[in-house]
Amino acid sequence: MAFPRDKIQKTFNNFSKKFFSIFIFFSVFFSIPASKVYSDDTKGLSQEQLEILRMDIKDLMQTDVIVTSVSKRPQSLHQTASAVYVVTQEDIRRTGAVNIMEALRIVPGVQVSKINQNRYAISIRGFNRRLGSDKLLVLMDGRTVYSPSASGVFWIGQDTVLEDIDRIEVIRGPGASLWGSNAVAGVINIITKKSPETQGILLSGGTGTEESGFGTLRYGGKIGKDFSYRVYGKYRDRDEGKKLDGTKPIDDKQISQTGFRSDWQINSKDNLTMQGDYYHLDAGLDFSSRFVSLTAGSSPFKGDNTQTGANFLSRWTRKLDDSSSFQFQAYYDRLERKSALPFKNIVDQVDLDFQHNFLIGEKHNFLWGLNYRFSFFDFEQTNILTFSNQRTNLFGGFFHDEITIIPNRWNLILGAKLEHNEFTGIEIQPNIRTVWTPDSKNTFWASVSRAVRTPSITEDRALANRSLVPGAPPLLIRESNDGRTDSEELIAYEMGYRVKPNPDLSFDLAGFLFDYNRLIESVSTGAILFEATPTPAHLVFETFNDNVLEGEVFGVELSAQWQPIENWRLSGSYTFTKIDLRPTESGIVFPQSSGGEGDLDAEGEPNHLIHLRSYLNLPHNLEFDTSFYYVSSNSARSIPGYSRVDLRLGWKPIKKLELSLVGQNIFDESHQELTELLEVGTETERSFYFKATFNF
Repeated sequence: MAFPRDKIQKTFNNFSKKFFSIFIFFSVFFSIPASKVYSDDTKGLSQEQLEILRMDIKDLMQTDVIVTSVSKRPQSLHQTASAVYVVTQEDIRRTGAVNIMEALRIVPGVQVSKINQNRYAISIRGFNRRLGSDKLLVLMDGRTVYSPSASGVFWIGQDTVLEDIDRIEVIRGPGASLWGSNAVAGVINIITKKSPETQGILLSGGTGTEESGFGTLRYGGKIGKDFSYRVYGKYRDRDEGKKLDGTKPIDDKQISQTGFRSDWQINSKDNLTMQGDYYHLDAGLDFSSRFVSLTAGSSPFKGDNTQTGANFLSRWTRKLDDSSSFQFQAYYDRLERKSALPFKNIVDQVDLDFQHNFLIGEKHNFLWGLNYRFSFFDFEQTNILTFSNQRTNLFGGFFHDEITIIPNRWNLILGAKLEHNEFTGIEIQPNIRTVWTPDSKNTFWASVSRAVRTPSITEDRALANRSLVPGAPPLLIRESNDGRTDSEELIAYEMGYRVKPNPDLSFDLAGFLFDYNRLIESVSTGAILFEATPTPAHLVFETFNDNVLEGEVFGVELSAQWQPIENWRLSGSYTFTKIDLRPTESGIVFPQSSGGEGDLDAEGEPNHLIHLRSYLNLPHNLEFDTSFYYVSSNSARSIPGYSRVDLRLGWKPIKKLELSLVGQNIFDESHQELTELLEVGTETERSFYFKATFNF
């Protein structure tokens, strides 16, 4: 007998709606302040365990967080000269995020948009499109996941055990002087816990209306007292979404992943970390039209997309003395994508990185480093896409000097990254920053930076058939790139102010002006050519990528956190972004200027983002959490503004078991977040899921 999945999900959906009505009532009843977060059943626990169980919510205040992404060394967020936000493990757990992408929704200045059930677009301060992140560097434990073949991040394959994430550090604004090219609009650094912090067994799983089923098994142990490790395996099955007309598309996703991490404290000075992951996913692919041939035409494509990834990283850190240390890191990354378009590509990367930190006198905290990256591209040659296999090399070096002007009050930061790449040659990316902390409550900072985005190998050298217009003769729209692209350039001006008037209240304000030059866009001269071969005879409308746009992006970002009582924390943010772009040449045609994948569409992106969040600890080991999101309209994609409310009810019946019921978008049956010219988009629907996590 067939498994009655639809019936079970419908029953679960109805039950969840009733359950949420009940727990909203009880949350009000239980919201009387409690003197303890958890019950008194704590006999036999260590003092450290008691402190964790009774963690004060004010410990999650952003100004108390230590970050490493701003200067590649630990420092208080309060003292940084950048717009920084940290998504903590507690944020991930209590927002009910089902993946990394959903966890990033709470960050001011970051726009997270679902195109369909398996594809996200994520950007910082504008330019949110299908691949997304082409001006955004994304790291996982120091390993870049930015794709050199497509100038972006394939978020569909980015996953890990959410409980193993220590924090996600998000820098809004350039990080190129430290991290190199493509860290233009910002840096997202996903940092997992060290293996000594994940000992024992973790078993987690659940099901829901959209999350058909998911599960994780992780085990952490030790060999001796100085070598610790963890291994894990996880699986997730996400159901199909819903089109605007109510029909079901092909956008489901199944992903399985396994991996490990080990940390070896060799002696008092040396530490060795090794970690690796492997994943395989199958996802539906639904294109209204993508790559075409003269014989096959450009009919819609529906089929499967398979993606496999593997990586291995090793990091050696040595402490030379109290003020000096160095680190050497090496990793290998492989990505293989295959679909029935037909299209197949494999990208292999080897990355080597060295950095050395030391003090010069009493005023200079100096950091310098070198890096090398080798990439190999193996693209299947078809009658749709022509692309020669390539090997590319990237060399780089940087310095970063934090100069103390007035001890504990005023610092000046100077830095620059020098790189040589295959496409544009030598790139210099400097910055100057200053931070003034007149007291423990106030921080003022400002910066001027230059950053570049280098063109991808497909933008610069690929030839692809884009669409076919029937006729006698037919008209073929073809992209013919001939290596003419240069790097996109950003000059960024930023200022910020942080204030913490009392331990329970904090504000963070940042303003920016981004001056973009040489933005890459698909253009055409407008000429139509005739070709007799290949048959049938046809007309050709030729396009190519070129640096033909410039413009400004400016805006403000305000976030605040408040703890009115001991067991309740409120957070919120507001972001305003305005984009103004213009062509640098006359007499050119923009064939993708409406609903396409080009930068020119960014002018119509949402101007306003609002997020509000509440974490409430209740008696009897209950937690009630609420998140509200608002995104204004996207005129370029004809998407009206939308709002979303997520609710979570958590309960720890015993100290090792956590149960949670999460509702997402509960007050709206469905809404659209992003559309694309060629890929069929679906709506974000109301959904519920149940999750159980057991640590022992």
